[in-house]
Amino acid sequence: MLPCQTHCSHYCEGCHKTCAAWRVLQQRQHEDQQRRKEYLRRANEVCRQVLYSYWQAGGYIGPQMGH
Repeated sequence: MLPCQTHCSHYCEGCHKTCAAWRVLQQRQHEDQQRRKEYLRRANEVCRQVLYSYWQAGGYIGPQMGH
């Protein structure tokens, strides 16, 4: 079901193919998805760098016991 189906008074079968509001919604969703992907890519790179630095310092640094 299309999200506009429930609240658009002009909805008819297949109208989303030519609807300007639908194109804007799709563009916003695409941009949001790209921002999320970039955020995750950057976060992954930071985690990779931190883990690499731990590895360079002598391996895994686990939780401190007895503290």
